[in-house]
Amino acid sequence: MNTLPVPVTSRDQFRRAVWRMRSFRYVWVTLLAMVAIAGMVVLYLSRPPVFASALSVVLPGSGSSSSFNIENVGTASQSTRTPFSSMAFNPLVNYKEIFKSREVLNSAADRLGTSYEALNSPRVELRERTSIIYLHVDGGSPERAQEYGWALYDAFQEALDKLREDEMFRRDNSIRSALDQYRNRLNQTRNAIVEFQQRSLLVSQQQVAQLMNTITLVNEKKMTAQSSARNTEDFVRQLGLDLGISPALAGQAFRLQSDPEFRGYLKALDASAMKVAEYSSLWGGNHPKVVSQNLRYEGAKQSLKLRSAKLVGSQAADILHSMDLQASIHRAELFASLMDNYARLQGVEAEINEMDIIEAKLKDQLKVFTRESAELERLEREHQLAEAVFTSAAAKLEAGKSDIFASYPAVQLLSVPSKPASPKSPNTAIAVAVGVMAMIFVIFGLFTAWHRQYLIGLLLKNS
Repeated sequence: MNTLPVPVTSRDQFRRAVWRMRSFRYVWVTLLAMVAIAGMVVLYLSRPPVFASALSVVLPGSGSSSSFNIENVGTASQSTRTPFSSMAFNPLVNYKEIFKSREVLNSAADRLGTSYEALNSPRVELRERTSIIYLHVDGGSPERAQEYGWALYDAFQEALDKLREDEMFRRDNSIRSALDQYRNRLNQTRNAIVEFQQRSLLVSQQQVAQLMNTITLVNEKKMTAQSSARNTEDFVRQLGLDLGISPALAGQAFRLQSDPEFRGYLKALDASAMKVAEYSSLWGGNHPKVVSQNLRYEGAKQSLKLRSAKLVGSQAADILHSMDLQASIHRAELFASLMDNYARLQGVEAEINEMDIIEAKLKDQLKVFTRESAELERLEREHQLAEAVFTSAAAKLEAGKSDIFASYPAVQLLSVPSKPASPKSPNTAIAVAVGVMAMIFVIFGLFTAWHRQYLIGLLLKNS
């Protein structure tokens, strides 16, 4: 049985039916895509508005230093380093992480009376070649966004203060522990000096200098006294030679001259001598009066010699028994000068002897001081070293308190949190533009898929 061929008209109708079915399919897909895009745009535009507040902070870029000198006290200096002087880290990056830290956000949430989860994380922006930090925060209203900016800034400053306090506390504790050791060492060296001073003759190094000055003065005085003694000794010796008498005999002579009985015998001797001379000139030597007067003269002379021997001894009496100083004033003055200079010579020699004794004692004491001075100097050197180390540590502790911005530089508010006039999102213009672009892309894609065979044929034909 032969099969009848299908008419051409029926085949064309079939193709047209298939083409219409495909067209409806692409049209429905297009409509569904348009509805979906429109729904997404409407859903986006129906979201609650979000307002953005912006603020910026700046870090100081230069350090400062100053120093001054106080007379008899010392030199004081203060220095604040720039936060960018070290290439090890950038404080801007550190501050960015602090702004976004959980502690800062929790503190900001507490200030706003909300929870940490309800806050949007701030957007921190750093720009090269500047020391400015830009912050952007979101809120449900202009006032809320501005309050969030202030709360974030206050929480950031509070976090910096806590970090600075913690750094100073830890640094001070480490320095104080070392400072206590230095203080103990300083007390030990001071106590060692006190104990040494209590058991030794030397209390300070000034005693050695004073003792040496004293020895020098004693030597100078002794040399002056020795020179004076030599001069006086020469004078006494020469005067004694001129007078033919020693200072001791001169003293004996004055002793005799002050005795009344000796003076009486001396007067009687003088009177008898005068009578003997007078009678001898008138009569001969055998005249009874002359003989009688000679006997009287010899008796007075013998009595004077016996009295002199009794007062000053027989040797001195042989020389001084007939000497009358009252009869010769100048001779008496020379005797007095001889005795005075001799007495002065004795005093100077006694003074020299005493200074010799004193000098010997001072030199012995200097030997002791010299040995003890070396030990005292060693103890004082150790004390000075301990004091210098302690003072340096104490100064470092105080200087660290003044430079609180060394690790965490000061932050200044460059621009206050702004109050937005319009919401950041949803943005109608952007939503419509995105929706239109999406529809265009969908239409272009479906049109390409719809006519893909025709387009493929064109490509094959052109190739």
